[in-house]
Amino acid sequence: MKTFAPLALLVALLLFPNPGRGESLSSDTVWEGKVTPAGSVRVESGATLTVRAGAVVTFAAGGLEVAGRLVAEKALFTGKDWQGIVLKGCDEGTLLREVRIEGARTGILVTGGAPRLLGLTLAGNGTGMELRQKTAAEVADSLFSRNGRVGLFVKDDALPRIDGNRFEHNGKFGAYIHRSTPASFRGNRFRGNPTGLAVSNFGSDPRIEGNLFEENELGILVDRAARPVISGNRLEGNGTGLRLYRRSDAQVEGNRFGGTGVAVSVAYSSYPRIAGNDFAGPGQALFLEFQSARWEADRGAAAREEEVAARGAFGGAPRTQVTEEERRASGLDGTVDARGNWWGEAGTAELRRIGPRGNPSFIHDGRDAPTFTEGGKSYPLDTVRFAPWRETPLTVGKAWPAP
Repeated sequence: MKTFAPLALLVALLLFPNPGRGESLSSDTVWEGKVTPAGSVRVESGATLTVRAGAVVTFAAGGLEVAGRLVAEKALFTGKDWQGIVLKGCDEGTLLREVRIEGARTGILVTGGAPRLLGLTLAGNGTGMELRQKTAAEVADSLFSRNGRVGLFVKDDALPRIDGNRFEHNGKFGAYIHRSTPASFRGNRFRGNPTGLAVSNFGSDPRIEGNLFEENELGILVDRAARPVISGNRLEGNGTGLRLYRRSDAQVEGNRFGGTGVAVSVAYSSYPRIAGNDFAGPGQALFLEFQSARWEADRGAAAREEEVAARGAFGGAPRTQVTEEERRASGLDGTVDARGNWWGEAGTAELRRIGPRGNPSFIHDGRDAPTFTEGGKSYPLDTVRFAPWRETPLTVGKAWPAP
């Protein structure tokens, strides 16, 4: 049963005698029990909607838009292809704790403000949560599961704190950071996603620290001139642990890579710094493809000019803010810097045997495939600088998020 504060009920009835037109809540309101709005509901600025523990809110159409405050705990928001919850500039007084949201096009859309979103479950939505317009939302200890496109989408220079969450079996991406730099992104766990985390486009420079990536087809994708710091993460049992693609010069430090697939893939003029990591698995530690200083000098600018008109993340409008000068590689010498890593027991034994000028079996580069062909022209494949290397593991004793 829907329960309103008396004044709010009177206002709603006066303003919206036909419930199909929607409801406007301009004073403090309480929902408890079974709540079934006939259409969209808007919480006006200055008003607070409180949803009591145990409430089940079912939307047949529309969704919930909050310009004031929303306080909900241990409640369920559900429906079939409903619009979801929109938090518009809500301050830290908006608190959702242990709430489940399912069946929405976008479970929660946050634009601006700094709401607190703690211990949520976002399951079976099109997009679990979207954070936009410089929001400083706190998203912690939540589960993003089986959302059709992406669990969490961060964009528009958003500055949220994203800590201690789980991203499991989402349709395309567990989380996607697009032209944003979250204030914190740590202690999260990614399992069973096609791509666990994507960090894309120039201006995305977050610190991705202390997270666990396991059993994803691809653990982390860094793309289109993004420059994150990827530090202290554990990547185990993924098809590919980390893929650096299209001018993505990440700092990769203090991580542990394990599994039988490729630990780090580098392609198309990406020149990261890879140092202080442990490559503990029996798979390919480092794999270079379509990676050439010569290609970058000859074709890089033209290829990026063609890409300017390409559609953005999830089919968004073209973006042209990034200049060629900002995306051009500097100091090209035909090598990728991967000095100062531990390459596993077998790899270290091999390096002792072949020396710093050898061709390690666990690194695929220009020593193995001197050239590749692109656009009908042959280009030399870059090589990896792996010496000096570390003789002992570097990440022993680190605390990782629990599986």
